[in-house]
Amino acid sequence: MKLTEHFTLEEMLHSETAEKKKIENRINAAEVDNLVRLCQKVLEPLRAHFGVPIKINSAFRCQALNKAVKGAANSYHTKGRAVDIPMHPGWLAYIRDHLPHTELINEGTWIHVAL
Repeated sequence: MKLTEHFTLEEMLHSETAEKKKIENRINAAEVDNLVRLCQKVLEPLRAHFGVPIKINSAFRCQALNKAVKGAANSYHTKGRAVDIPMHPGWLAYIRDHLPHTELINEGTWIHVAL
């Protein structure tokens, strides 16, 4: 299912940890709506500005998956409001200076951004 032109629900739900631990990463309609908003407001504008595809490291996590990856109990990932993407030159500053965000964290090799 396409969320926006360049992002799918499948890539937002994908998790190697979920596959290994046989966790069904279930999502509800409100959480899907949050992912659509995240794609529209952050990921699509970032992709358009830099002109390159964005690989999703982690996006939505059900509570069981979030616990399995030792995520924060109140993680925005569990609401469909956060995404982790690889660190690329200029991305962090561009998000910080031009795109809406509630959280923006430099994790070294990747960026965590939430709305």
